[in-house]
Amino acid sequence: MRHTHLFMPLALVSAMAAVQQAYAADDFIAQNIKFDGLVRLTPANVSSMLPIKSGDRVNDAILNSAIHTLYDTGMFNDIKASQQSDGTLLFNVSERPVIAKVEFKGNKLIPKEALQDGLKKMGIAEGEVLKPALLQTVETELEQQYTQQGRYNATVKVETTERPNNRVDVTVNFVEGKSAKVIEVNVVGNKVFSDEDIKQVFALKEARWYSILTRNDAFAKEKMATSLDAMRALYLNNGYVNFEVNSSDLNISEDRNKIFINLSVSEGQQFKVGTTKFLGDTLYKPEELKTLQIYKDGEVYSQEKIDAVKNLLLRKYGNAGYYFAQVNAVPQIDNDKKIVNVVYFINPGQQVTIRRINFMGNTKTADTVLRREMRQMEGAFASNEKIDLSKIRLQRTGYFKTVDMKVTRIQNVPDQVDLDVNVEEQHSGTSTLAIGYSQSGGVTYQAGISQSNFLGTGNSVAFDFTRSSYSTNYNLSVTDPYFTIDGVSAGYNVYYRETKPYEDYHVSDYYSKALGASASLSYPIDENQSISGSLGIENTKITTDIYGSIAYGGYLLNHDGKIKNSTTTTAGTYNEYQGSYLNYLANLGWAFNTLDRPMFPTAGQLHSVNLEVALPGSDSAYEKLTYSGQVFFPIGKGFGLRGYGKIGYGHDLPFWKNFYAGGWGSVRGYEDNTLGPRYPGEYYSGTQTTDSNKDPVGGNALVQFGGEIILPVPSKGDWARNVRPALFVEGGQTFDTECKNISDFYDGTTKVSGKQYCKDNYGFDLSNLRYSAGVGLTWNTMIGPLSISYAYPLNKKDGDQTQSIQFQIGRTF
Repeated sequence: MRHTHLFMPLALVSAMAAVQQAYAADDFIAQNIKFDGLVRLTPANVSSMLPIKSGDRVNDAILNSAIHTLYDTGMFNDIKASQQSDGTLLFNVSERPVIAKVEFKGNKLIPKEALQDGLKKMGIAEGEVLKPALLQTVETELEQQYTQQGRYNATVKVETTERPNNRVDVTVNFVEGKSAKVIEVNVVGNKVFSDEDIKQVFALKEARWYSILTRNDAFAKEKMATSLDAMRALYLNNGYVNFEVNSSDLNISEDRNKIFINLSVSEGQQFKVGTTKFLGDTLYKPEELKTLQIYKDGEVYSQEKIDAVKNLLLRKYGNAGYYFAQVNAVPQIDNDKKIVNVVYFINPGQQVTIRRINFMGNTKTADTVLRREMRQMEGAFASNEKIDLSKIRLQRTGYFKTVDMKVTRIQNVPDQVDLDVNVEEQHSGTSTLAIGYSQSGGVTYQAGISQSNFLGTGNSVAFDFTRSSYSTNYNLSVTDPYFTIDGVSAGYNVYYRETKPYEDYHVSDYYSKALGASASLSYPIDENQSISGSLGIENTKITTDIYGSIAYGGYLLNHDGKIKNSTTTTAGTYNEYQGSYLNYLANLGWAFNTLDRPMFPTAGQLHSVNLEVALPGSDSAYEKLTYSGQVFFPIGKGFGLRGYGKIGYGHDLPFWKNFYAGGWGSVRGYEDNTLGPRYPGEYYSGTQTTDSNKDPVGGNALVQFGGEIILPVPSKGDWARNVRPALFVEGGQTFDTECKNISDFYDGTTKVSGKQYCKDNYGFDLSNLRYSAGVGLTWNTMIGPLSISYAYPLNKKDGDQTQSIQFQIGRTF
């Protein structure tokens, strides 16, 4: 908003005339100076503003000057001066009121804070003297802003309400109206590209039935300028270097709700690249710079490619310490030959080193924690690549909401610069007392203390307790990400878990208790890769229910388990089994991470491979190999792509280590953990049906994968960074490739081989994969992520348990 300069009010002109008429003949001495009409101001205040003092000789010129001075303060509506019989100079004044309050009504598009700031700069704020002429300026300026947004019906009216003691309330009333819709875009003069080709690149779109969702038909002058730039780029990137927009006219309907855009263009002829030269103080041989040329001489000219080469050159010089290098790409157009000779003028400037790295904003986190993530070092040449990598590494820590880096010159020291690192810290520690909910686990109670940046050291310490209808977990972990100066991290973990999957978990009945501890080391291979290893011990006690699967009893009996209890009824014999297993565990892992941020990444990859082995001397000998990965691609305007997958295989897996599929984090649209092998309960009577209810037990092999289109959130507020909607398609399944420990069972009077039943139904067969598609939303709340999805199973088969709407809130373990 601009300031408005006021002209002298008519009252001032009339006052001057009155003074001149009354005192044209004689001067006089002002024996005393008095004021009439003061409300807020005191005589002393006003006297201090006057160029006249008691006892001064007064004439026309002096009075004119005095009245001018008082008007210039902006505090008065009217001023009259008169000489009294006793020689007193009397000023009759009318004070302007003071603004008591400024209110805004009806504004939605322009935030209240922005309005307050803009009006304050104009002098319209609480405590300021009201200047009526500014109110009209406010109306005009704000209506122009709405016009820029295509809201031609918007009106802004400013009202004043008198209050006691010469005060007024100022109310700015908004009727924002609706954005005018683009009805038609008409292009004249185009032959190379059709109207549809041009409309395709336009940010503004013609109104369609689905525009209520996209809102891209709402006119705004900024979007119009962006659309014209996109059209120019379309031609320039295809060799039409003489393309021009002759005119761009807007026709607005009488009701001011519809826009018709008429464009007239001159396309010109297509040009090709002639020669490319690199001139100036290049420092490098032309052949080396040529390797950055992503186009070939003789191909169709593309401004986009020219700009890309310019950026690559800047990057190359910037990585070598020439941080302030300048590159100008100059196209030399030969209209006769229809070619463009491209010349890159290079001025590398002074090679600079980093004198000092300054950390700002880290009130809790020690400088050493930030410094160890830096790949740009003090005393080294400034490098774009290393500065960018340092920023990414700081973002990955999860300690900071924002990370900004700025290279600043040092006065009178041309070969040195400082690197200013400004961070905004976020809560890295939480004291949690929360209640969550998931459809697989019901109500979840959680309490814990976790600090990923313990006392600002960068170490992670966490204690968690969670309880749900199917599990109870205690976990204490400590991680030092820089156990050695080389970046080797060390971690320690102690845990206790009770699990009852049969409680709302869609898994056949068993009960487990596990107590364990582990110590781990992780070694960085490079900036993005690390390998890890851990050793641990775990004692697990297993008890099956009387309805436990035939896959459970067989395993326990074959691995030193026993029958805990047998119950015989007219329906058959019910067996309960139990076993206790002490295992010494070794884990080897590899991880590759180029994600730009830990929460809601937009670019990069994350891959991990983990091998878990029960070492010799363990009660259960098994191996379990798991790979998981995800890839993110930004595609512009807040949209993104995500691909993800997980593959697992286990040999001689205990059933409580099985893989599961279905539900959130796997294949949405199917109930949690219900995909894959299913077996009847563990009881039989020889001639009777065993158990017609076959429950899921998981499998020793897993395949799951999916893809998402990440959708933008139509807001720029802080909350938008914690919300991510997406469309998805995914698939997966678990398999039993070994079919071991499966007891025989009866189907009616027919005895069925458990092993053969497994091979016939649950062996590895990709045709048994299940697929789903839908939409999901994740919101990172204070108590953890809230996730909800609506999914449609694409190839549901008999016996599948489906669930279209799935959600959970709070952390799960």
